[in-house]
Amino acid sequence: MIYLLYFDYNKKMNLKILLIVLLISFGFSSCSYFDVFKDKIDTTKMMNAKELYDEGTAFLEARDFPNAIKFFEILESRYPFGIYATQAMLDLAYANYAFNQNDEAIAECNRFIRLYPNHPNVDYAFYLRALANFQREQPFLADFLAQDVAKYDITKLQKSYEDFSIVTNRFPNSKYAEDSLNRLIFLRNKMAAHELYIAKYYNKRAAYVASIARIKHLLENYSGTPSTEESLTTLIDNYNNLQIYDLAYDSARVLKKNYPNYVISKKNNTGEIIISKLQTKDVTKTEPISNEKESSYWSDFLSIFSW
Repeated sequence: MIYLLYFDYNKKMNLKILLIVLLISFGFSSCSYFDVFKDKIDTTKMMNAKELYDEGTAFLEARDFPNAIKFFEILESRYPFGIYATQAMLDLAYANYAFNQNDEAIAECNRFIRLYPNHPNVDYAFYLRALANFQREQPFLADFLAQDVAKYDITKLQKSYEDFSIVTNRFPNSKYAEDSLNRLIFLRNKMAAHELYIAKYYNKRAAYVASIARIKHLLENYSGTPSTEESLTTLIDNYNNLQIYDLAYDSARVLKKNYPNYVISKKNNTGEIIISKLQTKDVTKTEPISNEKESSYWSDFLSIFSW
């Protein structure tokens, strides 16, 4: 502090001039820096459709999904027509799906299906849309058997099921057909388990008619799934509690025909149907019913619900 007091006037002026020069230099260098940065983020302005697509594809192959999404979106906005824009829609949908942005992926698939319903790759759009809906419900699929699933909405699972069905039915020779079929089996089993859980929920609360309605829906739509056996035993219990023993007996006969290790008996004083399962490995299982016979068989059985 004492040293500064002894600076003469000229030295003070020189210092001020030096500071001004430094500030001006810094200002120019800052402008240059931001100009360079601006030029860097605007390099895509000079790129044509193919270059944008190639850049997006390179990022996609490197699993850099945010940058892939960026370039495909730029391509769509600047060059909305042409083969690159068309393919970019599917690639953008996949990049969003892989980046766990399922709503955006579904929106892109919907747009592709709407604009190009006869495109050679429309099967992939249906398949990817099904995957995105399937992925949106993964927390549900992981937890719902251990929780009260009556409160869950399985709409997204049903939409996924519908799209996988489209792939297998409309495009049986598609390379996505086999995986779609496997996922259909998985989803069908899960949706059947969902219906059974709700049916048992109603049964425990003595809402037997509501439980029967749920089981009817299960047997009409998901017969042959692992939930079928328990749905029939629950159905018998519902009819017994409603004292409709003839329908309980009909249900028990269906159970016995499909699962022969059950024994059917009646209480002499009430007519209540009693079922018990044999705990033996020597029970000979009946031959599985073919799809054609199964459809007819279950249709005949479901007439018992018309009481």
